[in-house]
Amino acid sequence: MPVSTTLGRDPLSAPPSSCAGCLLPRWSSLYATLPAAPTVHSIDLDVTEACNLACPYCFKWQKKAVNMDEPTAKRAIDWLLEASGGARDLRVNLMGGEPLIRFDLIQRIVPYAKLRARQRGKSIHFGCTTNCTLLTDEILSFWRRFGMGFHCSIDGIPEVQNVNRPFLGGGSTSAAVEKAVPKILAYRPEVMARATVTPRSVRFLHASARYLAGLGFRNMTFRVATNCDWKEDDFGALRDQYRRVADYYVETLVAKKQVTIEELRNGIRSLHSENGNSRFPCGAGRGVVLVDPRGDLWPCHRFGPHHCHGQFQLGRLGEPFNDRLRAVFLSYNMLEDGRPDCRECRAAATCRSWCYAECIESTHTLYDPGVHHCRAAKVLHDEVLRVHDRLR
Repeated sequence: MPVSTTLGRDPLSAPPSSCAGCLLPRWSSLYATLPAAPTVHSIDLDVTEACNLACPYCFKWQKKAVNMDEPTAKRAIDWLLEASGGARDLRVNLMGGEPLIRFDLIQRIVPYAKLRARQRGKSIHFGCTTNCTLLTDEILSFWRRFGMGFHCSIDGIPEVQNVNRPFLGGGSTSAAVEKAVPKILAYRPEVMARATVTPRSVRFLHASARYLAGLGFRNMTFRVATNCDWKEDDFGALRDQYRRVADYYVETLVAKKQVTIEELRNGIRSLHSENGNSRFPCGAGRGVVLVDPRGDLWPCHRFGPHHCHGQFQLGRLGEPFNDRLRAVFLSYNMLEDGRPDCRECRAAATCRSWCYAECIESTHTLYDPGVHHCRAAKVLHDEVLRVHDRLR
């Protein structure tokens, strides 16, 4: 049932007087310690909010040295085992900040989680989103032992990387990343390189794609930060660069090189999907929940106390869970509840997940990603169609 019957089409439809310009929901009660609908199969585990980089676009902008302690981490694992219900294959995404700062904690909680899951007839796979600057042979050996995964945050060519992702206190990071990447890829060749595209870096998109491939990445994704200050000429650069990236992607396919650009590949798949596009913007609040260093629960790693004064908190480990708030994420259906102009948009077939947190930052609602997202989605859609036609 869509949320409109109980909470309104958009539960953030009216701002309270205490937060001018920021639209907050007001929930009056908490129901059960665990979600009533046990569909959680993954947690983002913020083992620290500290980071050794100072990325200007980072949503964890405060860079506070708030660390998760071991008892909280173990309670989070136990919570996932309970909240997942009958699901057997579970996932823990180690997040931050930079999670490798807390390798000491990771060394203790991974074996604990593996044992606890096995005792329950389940399995837990660990992944880590890292900036790649702190990798050591000891860490890599531990990763191999427990079959853990990596997700590399790297923005592109050194000129982009060093501006977008400098060390905290200043200094270039590209050399440290270039040293770590071959070790990661020797362990897991399919690791994804995730680049954030901003108005400052968009003009280097094509060069960055070739650079990442040159480092050995087979899989890469370029995510446009639509909550940045995009100008008209920036979108012109985005169109030009996406066209060059699309041409490069076709070039790799024709040459049978193992290079995948996720947005183009998924867009082409969407054109041929019998089920059409996803019903949901993303997995926030549905299959995934964030556990922050304090033990507080949030819809995903993008949410926290800095969003609307913490009004999106789903609960706290060991305390009641806010199922009514979670219904906002469970019940929304893009195909049925989305704006009419979205359903009629030429990019509807390929417009994939948008971010609830970025919606709040861009439009102060949960369900409208804003004009920057829409323009970027149309640019990508046009290139998906062009690649699709060339391959045919």
